[in-house]
Amino acid sequence: MKFKKLLCLLLCLVLTLAVVGCSKAKDDKKIVVGATLVPGVELLEELKPLIKEKGYTLEVKNFDDYILPNEALNNGEIDANLFQHEPYLKEAVKAKGYKIMAGKKLYVCPAILYSYKIKSVDEFKKGDTIAISNNPSSCSKNLRYLESIGLLTLPKGDGLVSPKDIIENPKGIQFKELDIAQIPSSLPDVTAAFIDTTYAVPAGLDAKKNGIYTAPINDEYANLLAFRTEDKDSEKIKVLQDVLTSDKARSLIEEKYIGIVIPTFYFI
Repeated sequence: MKFKKLLCLLLCLVLTLAVVGCSKAKDDKKIVVGATLVPGVELLEELKPLIKEKGYTLEVKNFDDYILPNEALNNGEIDANLFQHEPYLKEAVKAKGYKIMAGKKLYVCPAILYSYKIKSVDEFKKGDTIAISNNPSSCSKNLRYLESIGLLTLPKGDGLVSPKDIIENPKGIQFKELDIAQIPSSLPDVTAAFIDTTYAVPAGLDAKKNGIYTAPINDEYANLLAFRTEDKDSEKIKVLQDVLTSDKARSLIEEKYIGIVIPTFYFI
């Protein structure tokens, strides 16, 4: 009787180990990537067949903010994320101590100033309001663009700036700093707003119809694949980067997001 019980226990243990082993093997062939909907999630979904050809399955998790993707990556919930540029990543790593790093730069979503009320930046008048991101990196970038078209004067140098740093503001433009996800819904209440492509497309905004300024392409702000530092040499990351910089990825971006998403990996 004791022998039979022992045998049953051993069989159960073997079966359990076999199930765990199969599960682990399956997970080793699954890549989980977190991204924001446009263009990250849409692009990754289209590239699933290429990932499959390389022996992996791809699971895409949609995030609707810019905080959780890095937390999920750092905590090991996902293998990589696709939503941010290098200045934003560096700022997050410095502030939170994340053990994550930048991979290849993939595409630029040029900053676009949208408006329902004016057709040109020349039409701004005294006291008009512009909505900008309350994220320090994005806020600084937006203000620098406004300086480049002569609306503001800011301190010289590469440091981050905010509205309180403005030296000259001839038209007395007011700034409304908001969470980036809230900016599209604020557009009817302000004169203009800088809205990321991630949020502009789902909000139904048309860059040609509603855009009054498009920033020059700058690869410093190219969206990139981010992953944990310990995984920098992993096969999963290599497969992801190869697929995301493929001719297929380039053609998908150029055909679907004309003028609002620019692939950069082939000329950086």
